[in-house]
Amino acid sequence: MMRRFKKFWPKTLKTKLRLSLFAIGFFPFVLMLGYMHNLGKKKILDDTITLQHAQMQMIKRSIEQQMGALKKEITFLASLEMMNDMIAADVDKRIAHLLQGKQNDIGGDVNLFALNTEDAMVASTLKVRQKKFVPAAYLHRAVKNGKGHFLYGEKLYLFAPIVSTLQNGMPLGYLVLAYPLENLKGYFVRQKGVRTLFSFPQSALKIGETFDSGSLKLGKYGEDDMREAYLVLQERFEGVLSGGFLVYEIKKSVALSFLEQFILLLWGLFIFGVLFITLFSWWIGKHILKPIHTLSDATRSIVSTQDYTTQVSVSSEGEINDLALNFNRMIQEINRSFQRLEEENRVRLLRFVQLVNIFNRLIQTESEEACIALALDELKMLVPDHAFRFSPVYPKEEGAFAMQLYVKDFEKGTSHFYGSIVLSGGEAVNDGEEIRFYRAIGTMIMLQLDQIRLIAQTKAVSSAKSTFISHMSHELRTPLHTILSATQYMLSYETLSPPQQEKIATIESSADHLLGMINDILDLVQIEASKVSVHAERLSSSDIEKSMEEILSMLGVLAEEKGLVLRFENSLFSAVEAIADRKYLKQILINLLSNAIKFTEEGYINVSMQQCGEALCIVIKDSGIGLSETDRKHLFDEFAQFADSTEGKQRGSGLGLAISKKLAKLFDAELTLKSEGPGQGTEAVLALKCVNY
Repeated sequence: MMRRFKKFWPKTLKTKLRLSLFAIGFFPFVLMLGYMHNLGKKKILDDTITLQHAQMQMIKRSIEQQMGALKKEITFLASLEMMNDMIAADVDKRIAHLLQGKQNDIGGDVNLFALNTEDAMVASTLKVRQKKFVPAAYLHRAVKNGKGHFLYGEKLYLFAPIVSTLQNGMPLGYLVLAYPLENLKGYFVRQKGVRTLFSFPQSALKIGETFDSGSLKLGKYGEDDMREAYLVLQERFEGVLSGGFLVYEIKKSVALSFLEQFILLLWGLFIFGVLFITLFSWWIGKHILKPIHTLSDATRSIVSTQDYTTQVSVSSEGEINDLALNFNRMIQEINRSFQRLEEENRVRLLRFVQLVNIFNRLIQTESEEACIALALDELKMLVPDHAFRFSPVYPKEEGAFAMQLYVKDFEKGTSHFYGSIVLSGGEAVNDGEEIRFYRAIGTMIMLQLDQIRLIAQTKAVSSAKSTFISHMSHELRTPLHTILSATQYMLSYETLSPPQQEKIATIESSADHLLGMINDILDLVQIEASKVSVHAERLSSSDIEKSMEEILSMLGVLAEEKGLVLRFENSLFSAVEAIADRKYLKQILINLLSNAIKFTEEGYINVSMQQCGEALCIVIKDSGIGLSETDRKHLFDEFAQFADSTEGKQRGSGLGLAISKKLAKLFDAELTLKSEGPGQGTEAVLALKCVNY
């Protein structure tokens, strides 16, 4: 994806700058227009809804407060002692005068009625006298429902019971106020594009009109209605007007008129911005990018021709001119620097070749005297103007140049002073490069002296080791054979008592054990000295199985003596061939099986041949004492011995596994041992490299 993008991305600075200018001017306008067309409209409509709901709630509270005040007024009038005149059908018409005065105070075509218990009008503010209160049934229904108001026609009726204060609270009737709901038109909003409607679904009463009243479902209110051209907002009345709604219908075009004007302004600014950016990018290309392009061409020419004498001429002022002047100075400095570097590189290359030649000659010397003599000859050839000499003592002349030589004592692990190569005449060398050059030669001399000493010491050790092995072979093996022969003769031909036979058998066992240790040591030394000749050949799985059966037959007696179950299984699915030395393979398997028998007191020893990946594996698993994690880390160390938990003692020379590991590597085999822990047995795996698998 990125490669395809880079393929179409402009390469020149001029195109990039122009695209950047267009992007800077274009994308903000596009984002702003997109915001205004989508999120902007939604934001303005949301703000309009929030603002209008706040206004509607304020109007609703005003109406509810007015209705509450009228309700309190009716309740107060009904509690006056004057209402006792209803017993005598409004003596002197005082109640009528009271109701008329209260009507004048309230205003708004409000009428008040005083009804007796038979729903007859005792007093009222009507100009035409009526004897019977028409909506009496609605009044009694409201009383039954525990309400103090009801709707009838286009009026809201508020009432309060009248109780006699002279006859122990005897009911006298009701005081009723009839409030025309047309008075609510005084709360209509006088805003452009907004219409108000008061709706009371229970009585199907609607006060006011909407822009699209035919499509409004005024019987189902509860949430705002977002239409294509209108916003329909609703607020539910509480209190005496509960069940009624205050409805606003708002034209979206009026709410969004400012946004549309602002979008037109943005489009105008966008067109102006495109024209301005076009002219500005043309001016930048002519006055800024063209001089930079000239510098770029000059740089490309310098790189291709390697001509660092090139100078750039730019007909410009200000920073571009300064850039051209600084570019010319930089090219001049680079040219001078390259000349110095070429000279330094030539000198360093010469020194490096000289050091390599000296090192090649030094490593061919075989004695310390020859090494020092060769070093002095080489220095004389390098600097014929100076004379160097070797001094075995520490230099005492101050200021004279000397290469101090130190050699290592490998036995003690320390270094000591060997001598110095001193510049004759007490001259000093002050050049840092020359000092480092001579120090490098001194380091080479010291390394060769250490190598000569180390080789001599190694040869001496090797000679001593060979002498020791020869002495061991002659001085130890011959007496041991004599001891073994004598003990075997005594056990076979002499008449011995049982205790004597036991002691002679112990002598024979110890001598045989000692002879085995000596043979192991000699085998290990021969392997390390690369004196073991390996004859790796292709052995079939049947050949290996036959050798394994011979080993089991030979060592099976030892397993039977300890009561161990010794089993062999060929788990190969088909015949395979592996690379191994037949002689050393048998020696490794004898060592492994002997260890398994030696360290297993009861249980079993299972031997199997199986395919494991690209190798033929011979697995010897026993139920013996097992190995701890610490023992597993030192399994193949020379002379490593592990305690036998069953008898609390160590057995063997500790060389069997080490020798087996080294022998296996001679024909590219791998030997590993596994154990789950003490008492969990051990599993030895010898992996032989298969042929064409």
